[in-house]
Amino acid sequence: MPYRPYTTRNVFNHKRAIPRMSWSPENLFNIWQRSSPESPIRREHDFTRTNATPFQLRWVAKRLLRGYHGDHIGYTKFARWYMPEKLPAIHEGGKNEVGEMGKWIEGRERAGGRTRDEKKAKSKAKDSRAPVGTMLFADVERRLDVLIFRSCFAQNVWEARRYVVQGHVKLNGQVIRNPNIMLNPGDVFTVNPSQIVMLQALKSKSRPSAEEDVEGEASEEKPSEPTGPIASSYFKLPDYASPHLFVPAYLLPSYLTCSAVYVRHPTARPNYSEIPSPYDAGGELMSLAWEWFKRSAPRMRNKTKKWPNPFGGFGKQ
Repeated sequence: MPYRPYTTRNVFNHKRAIPRMSWSPENLFNIWQRSSPESPIRREHDFTRTNATPFQLRWVAKRLLRGYHGDHIGYTKFARWYMPEKLPAIHEGGKNEVGEMGKWIEGRERAGGRTRDEKKAKSKAKDSRAPVGTMLFADVERRLDVLIFRSCFAQNVWEARRYVVQGHVKLNGQVIRNPNIMLNPGDVFTVNPSQIVMLQALKSKSRPSAEEDVEGEASEEKPSEPTGPIASSYFKLPDYASPHLFVPAYLLPSYLTCSAVYVRHPTARPNYSEIPSPYDAGGELMSLAWEWFKRSAPRMRNKTKKWPNPFGGFGKQ
């Protein structure tokens, strides 16, 4: 079954309220519904109070996360080529093992056999863990169309995909028409400024009549000369787009040349993830989505090196 375009799927339905990679006002409202504590829809993915089965919880997590991070990619392609084999491991440092007889030593609490300092240290170590769940989408963030959207050159990821397919994007000086290509650190991509919707052409002024020319010459002794190049376009920010105007740390855009450099791969550090997401980077939603894709992803076995990938070669990159 062919993948339907987003214009026919009503992707911004406020009842489903699934956030997308878009600047539209409807999408901003859906993000509020999924992230604000005052929204009643947010309770659907609040897994602390639910009677749903583990399968239902994983399915909801997959539905919400793929709706934002991979809606423009077919499910089989998304699960086969963009899911990592494993997530980065978390190693806790400074962990002191307590023996079985330690709980009877004077100064230790009766329940659990740990002092208050050890409890605080364990709680601090737990809070300082890096939210590696977002690394599930690290390869998706390397896609050319996603990086164009992250650089704020397009209003949504489907528009960025159109830029690439129609030949308006250059990667390292060459025109690229494959939006599935994953960039490597140091790659430079450039977007044709005439295709960027936010850059609108200036309206030409109407030519004055002959009488106005004579009056103008009489009133002015010497016409003023422009001190710099005359601009041919101006920037017009769409309505309700300001909350989306940010650039991740792994991108270095230049808006004078409509280009950007992919500096490095996205990373995560304690209490912070560089991959933008409307959901909690270290929450249960990320963990349950990872469990879903590990269980239901297409089985590759030894065919990974033989199957053609969407990047223009064979096997995973």
